[in-house]
Amino acid sequence: MDPEAIILSIEALRLSQETGISPSSALYLVAKKKRYTIKELRMARKILHTYSIYRRSASRYLENIISESMIDWVSKTILELISSCIIGGIDFGDITVLVSKLRQSMGKNWPEELEKHLGVLRLIHLRPMVEVNYPKWFTRYLEKIMGKMDAEYYLDFQDRVNPPMYASLNTLKMDEEKILKLAEERNIVLREDNRIPGIYLVEVSNTKALKDLMNQGLIAIHDFSSYYAVKILKPKPNEFVLDVCSAPGTKTWLTALEMKNRGVIVSIDSSWKRIKSQVKRMNFLNVRIVEVIQADATKPLPIRLEVDKVIVDPPCSSTGLIWREPFYRWIIKPRHIRMFSNLQSKILQNSSRHVKQGGYLIYSTCSITIEENEHVIEDFLRINPNFELVEPSLNIGSHGLRNLAEARRLYPHTDMCNGFFIALLIRRY
Repeated sequence: MDPEAIILSIEALRLSQETGISPSSALYLVAKKKRYTIKELRMARKILHTYSIYRRSASRYLENIISESMIDWVSKTILELISSCIIGGIDFGDITVLVSKLRQSMGKNWPEELEKHLGVLRLIHLRPMVEVNYPKWFTRYLEKIMGKMDAEYYLDFQDRVNPPMYASLNTLKMDEEKILKLAEERNIVLREDNRIPGIYLVEVSNTKALKDLMNQGLIAIHDFSSYYAVKILKPKPNEFVLDVCSAPGTKTWLTALEMKNRGVIVSIDSSWKRIKSQVKRMNFLNVRIVEVIQADATKPLPIRLEVDKVIVDPPCSSTGLIWREPFYRWIIKPRHIRMFSNLQSKILQNSSRHVKQGGYLIYSTCSITIEENEHVIEDFLRINPNFELVEPSLNIGSHGLRNLAEARRLYPHTDMCNGFFIALLIRRY
């Protein structure tokens, strides 16, 4: 085991604690400041992923042996990190050798206080572990909406199975066949997902070559759910589309692909920083039909438009992203769900005012909670009888709950993508 991967993980966790961002996002920022090998980065990513899943078990194990007041942050983090990985099945080899290498690599940054606690890392192999991988409230919530057996399988699946990598080809920059040929020449294996033409599974990749095609803007990585939402909406060339809460712009770009860069997409987001980032990304991807507006969608939008299609992808609790970002399981609280539900209802109501008669609106979240999904749609339909929930043309996922059969729910263990909710609405009059 290369100690640099552990040091990189520690620095990412330090930044995560200071800023509140996820460890995986922090890893990306930390890695930019110093040159690391691909092997070290991959191992650090694996370590942080495992830590995010098993840190509660590791913490409880350590609490039974070491008092919180007796240990500093760095020592505690090293112990939790290594313990989490041992519990999660990562083979570090001889712990004594690992610690010796780590001590040497960290030099003066090595916490001397840690020396007297290193014995607990040898004990962890000998003690039976009771894994506590999810907060109780989340486990109970899933059991309520899915049933106990399916909930147990769902949670176990998220911890056992790695998420697939999905990609789309940027035909706004180059012909599809040419991009596929380039990928094949560079040993990038792309397999078209048989559920929807146009989205690919990256099965085996030459990491450097894949990154090179991404840096050219020819391939973009995103989740299956984003592509599904846009495909259900069916944006067409020369249409007028409104994309609310649009940054970072994945659905904007996918919509422009469907429209073949003909028509108009008005992108609205509340953050000027995110908008500037999105504009830069759209230019890079050769999207030429986007107009951006900074506005708070919880208030009436500062536009006088009735458009063909509206995309509403509001901020949410991200309960559907735990598969890819396991750290979220310890951050999300029930109060966040209630807060987002209120926010989403306002955004949906304000956005719906700009759908023309006969036009469509798609509402989606990367949350699996009823409060942020079915409840929001039920409340909206109750006060907007001119809108109707319609069956999507692509029958993927499971039906919505609470008799909203036309809505769709996607789950990691059944659909191999982020947990996701999608509702397609038409304005009848």
